[in-house]
Amino acid sequence: MPAADKWRRRDAGPVVRPYAVTGGRTEPVDGEALDLIAVVVATGRIEKGGEPATLTPEHRRILRLCKRQVTVADVASETALPVGVVRVLLADLMAQGAITVVRQRPAGQRAGNDVLQEILNGLRAL
Repeated sequence: MPAADKWRRRDAGPVVRPYAVTGGRTEPVDGEALDLIAVVVATGRIEKGGEPATLTPEHRRILRLCKRQVTVADVASETALPVGVVRVLLADLMAQGAITVVRQRPAGQRAGNDVLQEILNGLRAL
């Protein structure tokens, strides 16, 4: 058995602790914590000096997931990182302009009941 295997089992989980991934931060820099159901999507650009080569592997993995709209909870699930860590990493990417939050429309701008009823009627007709 190699010396490295006697210190750590393969199924023990990640070697890097979550606080190391975020640089010891437990909250987003801007203070805005995203809800679990907040939807994020990649913008395709990075601003404020954030070069793709300087992003951590976790940041790059999150960016790959955000090529399509995805919730914060789904990002945490897909990356197997704690939600708190994901929130901090998402805030980093938001600060660099790499991702944006898809905001829901205000109640006054949402589809009315008549539109929803027409959709329901159409589905029943199928």
